[in-house]
Amino acid sequence: MPEDHDLFGPEDGEIVPPAPPGPLPRIRIWVRDHVRLVSLVTVVIVAAGALTAVFWPDNACGGGDSGVRKLDGECVGVTDGTYVFHDSYTDVQAKIAAENASVAGSGRTVTIAVLDPLTVNDTSAVTLDQIRTELEGAYTAQYRINHTAAVGDQRPLVKLALANWGSHELHWQTVVEQLEGMVHDPDPLVAVVGLRLSTVQTEQAAKHLAQHDIPMVSSIATADQLNYGAIRGFLRASPANAEYVTALQGYLRHHPGLDSAMLVYDANSDINNDPGTASGADLFTRSLRDDVNRAFAPLLKYPAQNFVGLSGPTGAAPDLFTNITTNICAVKPKVVFYAGRVVDFTGFLQSLHNRVCPNSPLTAVVSGADFGSLQLRTKEAELREKNISVVYATEADPRGWLQGATGTPPFFKEFHDQFGRLGFPAADLDDGGAISVHDSLLIAAKAARLSTRSHPGHAVPSHSDVLNQMLNLNSLDEVPGASGQLSFSFRGAESGNPGNKPIPVIEVPSAAAAQTAEVYHTK
Repeated sequence: MPEDHDLFGPEDGEIVPPAPPGPLPRIRIWVRDHVRLVSLVTVVIVAAGALTAVFWPDNACGGGDSGVRKLDGECVGVTDGTYVFHDSYTDVQAKIAAENASVAGSGRTVTIAVLDPLTVNDTSAVTLDQIRTELEGAYTAQYRINHTAAVGDQRPLVKLALANWGSHELHWQTVVEQLEGMVHDPDPLVAVVGLRLSTVQTEQAAKHLAQHDIPMVSSIATADQLNYGAIRGFLRASPANAEYVTALQGYLRHHPGLDSAMLVYDANSDINNDPGTASGADLFTRSLRDDVNRAFAPLLKYPAQNFVGLSGPTGAAPDLFTNITTNICAVKPKVVFYAGRVVDFTGFLQSLHNRVCPNSPLTAVVSGADFGSLQLRTKEAELREKNISVVYATEADPRGWLQGATGTPPFFKEFHDQFGRLGFPAADLDDGGAISVHDSLLIAAKAARLSTRSHPGHAVPSHSDVLNQMLNLNSLDEVPGASGQLSFSFRGAESGNPGNKPIPVIEVPSAAAAQTAEVYHTK
């Protein structure tokens, strides 16, 4: 076909003779060029539209280059701290963003991501205050890593990424894939920390990261199956449920009068196993329930009672304990083991307070890394009035440690003082979250620095280099955590659990100032 054919084509059946030689009539030149111009403009507009879709999506949060977008009403994704997930995080995120800017592009900087539910709602397993204190602990760790010798020579430096997978972790795959794409960035991602909730979503996300050789350090996920033995590269700063239960066994051996018990557990652990729903199986409560059943079988003389916890929304009404406390009064066990989350324990304790048999002494026994957030020390008078004692095994006892309680970790004071110098109140340490996230970052950073020592010719280690050092954080290279001198070595199915970590057992009310009844150390 001739190059100068009519762009609009002939009418049906029309025969168009070849154009005569010489210049085309001006009108046809104008039409042809006009059409080409329109086509070119159209292409540019389409291309610009494509760029807008990539860089300025309609559902972006904080601008198209924030790394965060809105999914199901929540802003999820990865930021360097400049996008603020909630007003209550403004101060600490500004500190993180400034530190990131100071080390970015240095040629000796790596990125470590804090992956957690940074947005919360009424049915979340965490609160805004808990997340805020975690971010304070993360910044304190970043500052100590970059400006002190807390984990050795200051190479590599650490940039923090804040990754939000939503209030119920439902967008875990979207965010995890975003993180996996950061391993070749100028400041490459070398590890992921946080992962605080023992849920199916956390388990699936961890397996996805493991397939890409990205190491992980959970802050307080305690379900027994979440470790290096089950998921390659998965360490945790907190002990497993089984070790908390072992610590409680030690306490009960010293109190022979506590000789009958009932188990109260969160039924969300049995609802389903779908990582794509908010009611996915709660690995924490299921693991804890099973550990209690095994360890205390001779004491469990009454049928177990279950409730529906707030953090796993279902069709059932959550947080109802009246029938349970009625049954407790009917049989009067000396001990009630609680296998549920902290967010539901306040309701349970209130129900016990209002029980119809207040003259019958009762000891509620619980465990978990964040029970310090309940500030039970402030409720001693009410507990005494209703003949209730609460005994809990936990990860950290900051108030006791400041008073020199048994088992106080040797590096806690250094962390505590730096936390204060950075502008954070000591009360923000009570729930243990700041301590656990701080320690998870120190673990990852120590592995990164071991990697640099092993490859002195490399500017920065890769995620694979760091992965290969995770189980070399043993007694020869312990991590000086705020919660203990932590060690990790190959122990088969138990690999990835922290060795040499103190587990305080706290008793409220208590005549002791520190309220630490005893301390168990992990294997």
